[in-house]
Amino acid sequence: MAVLCAGSTRQAILLLLLIFVGRDGVCAQSGKNHTLYLLSLLSYPNNNTSLKPSISDANYIIPGAHLAVSDINNRSDILADYRLEIITAGDGCNIEWIALVNLIDYLYYKEGKQIVGIVGPECSDSTKVVASITGRPEIALINVHLGSAPELADRTLYPYSYGIRPPTSADVDAVIALFRYNKWTQAAVLYNSEMLVDYNSFLLFQEKTIGTVNLTYTSSASPTQLPLEQLRRSYVRVIVSFLRDETLKRVLCLAYFKNMTYPRYQWILFEPYDDSNVSFWYEGNQHECSGEQLFTTLNQSIEIQSNNPYGDTSFITDIDEETLINACQYGYVNCYVLFDAVWAIALALNNSIEPLRASALSLSNYAYGKFAYTQIIKEQMNLLSFNGVWGAVQFNSSTGFIINITTFYFSDKYSIIGTFSFPNGILDINSSKAAFVSTKFDEKLILVSIPLAVVIIIVEVVAAVLVIMVHILNTVYSHRKTIKISSTRLNHFAYIGCYIILIGTLLYTIMETFDINQKAKDVLCNAFPWTLITGLTLVFGTVLAKAWRLYHIFHSSLKRKKSSKIAIQDRTLIVVIIILFSLSAVLCLVWTLYDPLERKRDVTIAAEKDDLVLLMKESCSCAYEVEWVVVGIVYEATLIACTVLFVFSTRNISIKELQSQGTILMAYLLTLTSIVGGTIYYITRAIGLETDVPYAILCFSLMIIVYLCIVLLFLPPVLPVMKEWPIVKRWPGLKRLPLVKNIPCWSGRLSFMRRN
Repeated sequence: MAVLCAGSTRQAILLLLLIFVGRDGVCAQSGKNHTLYLLSLLSYPNNNTSLKPSISDANYIIPGAHLAVSDINNRSDILADYRLEIITAGDGCNIEWIALVNLIDYLYYKEGKQIVGIVGPECSDSTKVVASITGRPEIALINVHLGSAPELADRTLYPYSYGIRPPTSADVDAVIALFRYNKWTQAAVLYNSEMLVDYNSFLLFQEKTIGTVNLTYTSSASPTQLPLEQLRRSYVRVIVSFLRDETLKRVLCLAYFKNMTYPRYQWILFEPYDDSNVSFWYEGNQHECSGEQLFTTLNQSIEIQSNNPYGDTSFITDIDEETLINACQYGYVNCYVLFDAVWAIALALNNSIEPLRASALSLSNYAYGKFAYTQIIKEQMNLLSFNGVWGAVQFNSSTGFIINITTFYFSDKYSIIGTFSFPNGILDINSSKAAFVSTKFDEKLILVSIPLAVVIIIVEVVAAVLVIMVHILNTVYSHRKTIKISSTRLNHFAYIGCYIILIGTLLYTIMETFDINQKAKDVLCNAFPWTLITGLTLVFGTVLAKAWRLYHIFHSSLKRKKSSKIAIQDRTLIVVIIILFSLSAVLCLVWTLYDPLERKRDVTIAAEKDDLVLLMKESCSCAYEVEWVVVGIVYEATLIACTVLFVFSTRNISIKELQSQGTILMAYLLTLTSIVGGTIYYITRAIGLETDVPYAILCFSLMIIVYLCIVLLFLPPVLPVMKEWPIVKRWPGLKRLPLVKNIPCWSGRLSFMRRN
């Protein structure tokens, strides 16, 4: 073993550093006791209390190294002539100078303890410092570290440093490859805004998904405040979690109660826990859910691991799983990784014995700076490949790492469903085991139910038949007194209004019941307001014109001391109706040209059986829909209000033939129907009730208006004519029917239809 003496400037500096930290410089002596020393640099309290780092979890992971050393020393086929001994020291985690001081201390100060390999550090920053020292020609020492920084994989910078865990970018690349494989283009990212599991992983995932995956970020300092309900209503079905341990448990419990589980959602978990076995999950969460409920959420969840959670102990060790778990009783991942790291160096040393012997060298004479030794050991490290307890271990620079893509099964615990080769980027998925969520939703367009549409159509057909029949009778018997005094020419406009309303209701039924092409839907959307507004204007305008004539005749004559009644000709009222109709047409025209309606879909997500379905509700809308509707309502309400005012003012007319009870009744019923029907219709639309409800309310309201016109406006003038029909005279029983029996009553209440 070489002796370090004051000869070079570099060595003098190292000696001064040792003096500074309180050590006396003593040259190391070679020993011939066939003991090989491994130095473990972990986040562990330093022997010198003044250098004690703030992080000290090595107490929980060092048992893995001791168990591996014990296992190797008990094996006659591994390092048969040598005994391993491990020395522990702190790496200060990312307090780099602590790792540097301890490295120099144990390399050059400890007498008779020639270090043949280094296990650790855990933290990437400390690893960079250690790897840069061990890579120097005068030291040339093999180092198996647990760091995950991507640059540590550069063998040019760190020729003798080997990472037993893949770099952070490997896990991220595996997830990206999985996204490409499944053609996932949307995902939600859950993270704790105050504590990220791996900040580098988070940043890399953000960077590498730009332009390929649309990410929705959801963060909160408290897991109970994560807006999972908002996420559940979105289109995202793939959830990438950077949460960990109890925080992740709480979120998964919330997800269970919101049914955000497979096969509705795909969970991808980055570093979900420190445990190497599933017992951590069995505990559940005493505040939120049981272990069984937690398993339901975990079922089919994906974890990207450079390991095997249960290990494969059949290749390198005879230690049973129970012994291993008991040694790593605190469940830290690095306890198992450290076991494999010690075995990696031991296997490389064991495989180097024969090549060294062929070069007349021996491990017993190993010393720092002897390039021949390190080169042979390095060659064996590059050829190394074995299944460790925490996963596949291989250091061939051309092969890189094999990343296991595992899924959690409720009954079978974990199962490897694929692998990802890093840095080659080759993804291999076992299709017989893998079951991924498809981001394509089953779409369900909510239309009006066929039975309801049939009922509405039947009501429309009956109304149309009645209107046509009465219209024909009014035309054929227009010379009869009862019909003549009802202003047949004015009634034509009301008939046309009813026809338009019936046509509009039919178009509305077609639009709400059948999934026709988009262009036809847009046309029907714009046609329906035309039919509704113009049709109602003709109906309301006709009633208003008659009521106004009645009001004008009697109130004007009273003002003139009943000198003479002022008659208003039909042509004057027709002009009024045409003006009202023209105003409604102008309103519809401006609406259509300036802000046309479009058939749009309101999409919500709902759970049906074991999957998510996109429920699509269609409705006609435009930029200023509310404003246009309000204008239309105000216009029609003005017509109704004026009608009510006029007929109310003539309620006390004493002339029997000119009593206006029918007009008052119709005006009141039209007002009530319009107000109640319109209000309920927009309320049901606003609160998102099923399509059948607002459709039925609107259609039945329009039908009530049509039937009111038939009963109170169209039918009374025809009833006296019907009484004279031969069939009525031939069958006296018909006279006892309520409709025929009350013909005299109806015919006596035609005051609002008389012209003077």
